[in-house]
Amino acid sequence: MRTDPNRSARKPYPLRAYAGRALWVCVQATLWRLAWKRLTFLRPSILRLFRATVPWRCLIGGSVRIHFPWLLKIGEHVAVADGTVFYNLGGVTLGDRVIISQDAYLCGGTHDYTSGRYPLVRAPITIDDDVWIGAGAFIGPGVRVGRGAVVGARAVVFKDVPQWAVVIGNPARVIKDRVLRHE
Repeated sequence: MRTDPNRSARKPYPLRAYAGRALWVCVQATLWRLAWKRLTFLRPSILRLFRATVPWRCLIGGSVRIHFPWLLKIGEHVAVADGTVFYNLGGVTLGDRVIISQDAYLCGGTHDYTSGRYPLVRAPITIDDDVWIGAGAFIGPGVRVGRGAVVGARAVVFKDVPQWAVVIGNPARVIKDRVLRHE
């Protein structure tokens, strides 16, 4: 049997992943949007049916798009606002007490531009505990956002963010440390 060198470029996933993805697209276009946000167990229940690791109660907006729910891990007390996209080709892990504001984009995939075939590269994204991702922020493949960090609105993050840092801009840069007030 002869192996086609371009096979991985055409179909980078096993057949069952395509079937699961097709079913998920149908569910996300119907049941997902109809699940009432105030009943915080509905969307997590749907995600659990698709093997996501998610607590029974978390706030996830109806227009949140998740590409591979079985590659998603969400911690306790997490809120994900409308318009957020999880392009989680390599997986996304959200720690506890994470807030993701509207229209954020977490992109766990890219292409290897050093190869003429542009093969797909999947890299996991990890958001540690107590992080706030601002509105419209972009988190690139393989990035880890350290505990307590804040990613400013519209920031573009391609490198790891240190713990308790505040980052802004394109490309994102540290502008200060996050210091909590004791109330």
